[in-house]
Amino acid sequence: MNYIITSLIISLTTTHIITSLQLETSDLISLASVVISALSLVGALITYIIKSISDYNKKIEEMRPNVFISYENEFSYGLFNQRLILKNYGKTTAWISSISINPPFENKGDADFLANTFATIKDFPLAPGQKLDTVIGASGQIDETIIKTKRDYIINYESEDRKRQYISKYTVNEEGYPVLLRVDKSKDVIEIKNSIKTVSEELKKINNKGVEIKKGKRKQTIL
Repeated sequence: MNYIITSLIISLTTTHIITSLQLETSDLISLASVVISALSLVGALITYIIKSISDYNKKIEEMRPNVFISYENEFSYGLFNQRLILKNYGKTTAWISSISINPPFENKGDADFLANTFATIKDFPLAPGQKLDTVIGASGQIDETIIKTKRDYIINYESEDRKRQYISKYTVNEEGYPVLLRVDKSKDVIEIKNSIKTVSEELKKINNKGVEIKKGKRKQTIL
């Protein structure tokens, strides 16, 4: 739009100058050709500058950090855990300036999980893909999970060069978070499970033998 207005102004000014000079027709044609060429160059230059600025801003946006806090409700081996995860989903490092969580977390039990520790983070670098996670609640024999509510999050952070500021601001309804059933199929865990199973079976055999020995002694005593 600015390019069109500028071109019109230049065109009107040029037309006025040409008219006032009272040149011959051949001279007018030559001068007009020069003016048109100049306008084309100016237009191309303006277009190039605008495109360069647009491409630069787009690249900056693509490479920006992107920080969020999320939950993970995990049920594994009979124990229910609630975890809070701070992660940089962007492509460059984020410098965390401040984190606000309102209302603060409260647990149903007496255990102190330091669930609000993220709110103390200041001037902390978070690399691309890096995450920090912490247990904020658990439930086994005792229910010490968090008291669910709608919670507001405000995360202020800066770009890697600390020249641009960003903010992630959102509200989470904790009632709507799913529970994930985790089954660890790694080699180490499978070996541990098999070892426990073997030990359990051996203990069962020893116990059965012990019962048989006691029964044998009782029969001998009676006789």
